[in-house]
Amino acid sequence: MNKLWKKFIYGTALIMAFTLILSLAVNSKIVGKYYLRSQKHYIQDIGSQLITLLESGTTPETAIRILEEQEKVLIVYSGNTSDSEALSNELREQFRQKGLGFQKFWLWEQDYQDAVEHGMKLRLYQQEKLKYGILAEYMFTDKGMFVIAAVVPNTEETVGILNQFLIILLSISSVVVVALMYILVRHITNPLKEMEEFSRRISGQDYGSRLVIRTNDELETVAGSMNRMSQSIKEYQDMLLGKNRQMEALLDNVAHDLKTPISLIGTYASGIQDGLDDGTFLDTIIRQNAKMARLTEQLLGVSRIGQKEYPEETIALDRLLQEQVEEQRISAVQRKLELSASIEPNQHIRGNAELISTIFSNLLSNAIKYASESGPGIEIRLYGNDAGCHFTISNQMQAENLDLDRIWEPFYVGESSRNQNLSGTGLGLPIVKKIAEQCGYGINCAAEDGRIKFTVIF
Repeated sequence: MNKLWKKFIYGTALIMAFTLILSLAVNSKIVGKYYLRSQKHYIQDIGSQLITLLESGTTPETAIRILEEQEKVLIVYSGNTSDSEALSNELREQFRQKGLGFQKFWLWEQDYQDAVEHGMKLRLYQQEKLKYGILAEYMFTDKGMFVIAAVVPNTEETVGILNQFLIILLSISSVVVVALMYILVRHITNPLKEMEEFSRRISGQDYGSRLVIRTNDELETVAGSMNRMSQSIKEYQDMLLGKNRQMEALLDNVAHDLKTPISLIGTYASGIQDGLDDGTFLDTIIRQNAKMARLTEQLLGVSRIGQKEYPEETIALDRLLQEQVEEQRISAVQRKLELSASIEPNQHIRGNAELISTIFSNLLSNAIKYASESGPGIEIRLYGNDAGCHFTISNQMQAENLDLDRIWEPFYVGESSRNQNLSGTGLGLPIVKKIAEQCGYGINCAAEDGRIKFTVIF
């Protein structure tokens, strides 16, 4: 984090240096002029107050006394306005009597004429050795000539002192700011360093660690997001590994299920070629070919569910289920199983009839294949409530070692012998699961008291 630290420190130093230079320039070029302009407005405002007092009938002496008590100025006046030189001496003497001495003071003829013509004239008298100036406003009225004077400090010297103090102050402030900035930057860069190390661990596929940052700011929020990202990556990776394992198992199972029919077809075909057919070889080849065709069709069905778009329509679930029950009843009779169906009428949803028929058909055929003949028959229910339409089917189990966590896996048949005369291809329940996930239906499987029950919520 050295680069980031240097950027902060150098950036702060440049900002403070720019601030210092700008402050010195403003003080040197603007402050003095601004102060003098403010004083001019101040004296002109007092002049306006003087005129107001005189117009209200106040005597010149009283008006001068009032304003001198209220404001920081000295005011003198003279009724003799015919001789500018005599007027200048008289005004200067009055200022001296009030304690204000002039190193330079002279009522210039042009200033006198401007005051007479315009009613007022401002003049700044710099007292060079005394290092201050006197700002005077000459006001010509019907009462005589008034002069309002205020002392103006030497702004150049004042600004120079101010600039020296400003340089010292900003130098000390720079040291303090850099120290504080160092602490602040460490407060930022330390979490960033931890994030960098955390990212490096993630890139190395180490998802077990957690990023712990307690700053109560956006860095803590980012750390939380990175933790969630790491967890999501781990879950996704686990899912992919699981999918890979399922795919490997699927390939093994497909190879296992196709190996026997292919071997039998080859053997019996060779027997026919060698003249060993006893009249049953061709029937065997046809049966094995049909078995491979069913397996292939179901595999393609599993693949198409997630890729093909199925249009929605209003479906009468009760009628659709009743049709599937009637189609499967003959298979139940052959296995001496009783089908008990409780179907509420007028159960309608929006969906695809082909997919829902596949759900009903596969669950019914699965129950008929796996149901124990010794127990009660197969119980089927369809009913509606506030949560939606519920379909349940339950039967007595034959296998005691049925793993419900694996029941949705392709080719899982719940028996080690894999007797496919009984269990079929082992793809029916995976197809049901995939359709439910595709359409957003709730589905679960539970076992209790030797019975297995499947529930689908539309």
